[in-house]
Amino acid sequence: MTEKADTHLHSEGARSTPSSWKEMETYFAPAGRDSSSEICRKAAVVQEIPLLRQSLDAMPTMVMILNSNRQIVAANETLLNILNRTIAQVIEKRPGEAVGCIRSKGGPDGCGTSQHCVTCGAVNAILESQRSEQKVVRECRILVDHPSGVASMDLNVTATPFQVEHDRFIVIAVEDISQTKRLAVLQRTFFHDVLNTAGCLKGYAQYLCEENPEDQEVRERLAELAGDHVELIQTQRSLLQAEAGDLEIEPVELHVGAVLDELRLQYRKHDVAVNRTINMGEVWEGIVVTDRQLLRRILGNMLKNALEATAPGGVVTIGCDEVSEGIVFSVHNTEVMPSEVQLQVFQRSFSTKGESGRGIGTYSMKLFGERYLRGKVDFVSQEPNGTTFKLTIPKRIP
Repeated sequence: MTEKADTHLHSEGARSTPSSWKEMETYFAPAGRDSSSEICRKAAVVQEIPLLRQSLDAMPTMVMILNSNRQIVAANETLLNILNRTIAQVIEKRPGEAVGCIRSKGGPDGCGTSQHCVTCGAVNAILESQRSEQKVVRECRILVDHPSGVASMDLNVTATPFQVEHDRFIVIAVEDISQTKRLAVLQRTFFHDVLNTAGCLKGYAQYLCEENPEDQEVRERLAELAGDHVELIQTQRSLLQAEAGDLEIEPVELHVGAVLDELRLQYRKHDVAVNRTINMGEVWEGIVVTDRQLLRRILGNMLKNALEATAPGGVVTIGCDEVSEGIVFSVHNTEVMPSEVQLQVFQRSFSTKGESGRGIGTYSMKLFGERYLRGKVDFVSQEPNGTTFKLTIPKRIP
């Protein structure tokens, strides 16, 4: 079983389930499932409701009907067509299991029972609807298995309870809002960052022209800001291409030590580094063959996030080690992320800053690092060691 961490186990039972399930502990939603014969009986009850089948199939969104144990007893044609499944392939499953959520396998009783399910909008909508007996609407971010790798989805989930004699059911309507969320995040982030950098450029340019045209430091800073401005635009373009599967990488030979030293010098003058120190840890002095721009963007995001999380006077340490899989870059700071943040840190559109349109940095690390650099991006955040983000990549892209 997964380690308990800060999430408490619950041992709530459910009707029509074996006694062993009643006693099963989970990290969130209750365990327990109906038997196959009971599922068939409830499916028949639903099928007998006049015009329900026709109404469900007329809906353009994905719709499923769940029993009290969150198992599917009916689904409309839209859902089956999108998932490319038959009703026989989804019946008895829970929603996360039907759509391929990667977290559905992590709990002791499947969908809804793992640590990550605590933050799942779909499970929360279902449970709240069961408790309140009212319609509940929640947004849901999930990671699903996809032929090209793990894909992120943003969903709007509406849970509505109803009862037929003694049987309780929940109607779940699922709207895919991934495209809307993606465009909103990309557009807001792009204009927010570009306008900030443009404002700095304008200010330095005015100073250079009006106050002290001979100031070498100002001219150098102006050149740096101009470079940052161009890089921001290139990053947004790469992100759009990466999500569409159209990004082409350009592997080149890179000296690891030079990459990290360049990164340290670049961010030492950044606004987020004010009153903070960037230290160089152990560095493997070797050569890698990878995409320079993507590597810089991933490590830059890691370093920027670490600096933002570090209190004034604190230290951030960057380094690189050789491992059997290749090499592992690391960025460490002494702060520890709250458990609810750790569970969602790589979700697209999730942000610790509470600002609309933020939250693309860690998501892009995962996208660029794993899908394009063929590596692995992960982190460890716990007392008393603080937080370390890691990028493990092969020495040469396969």
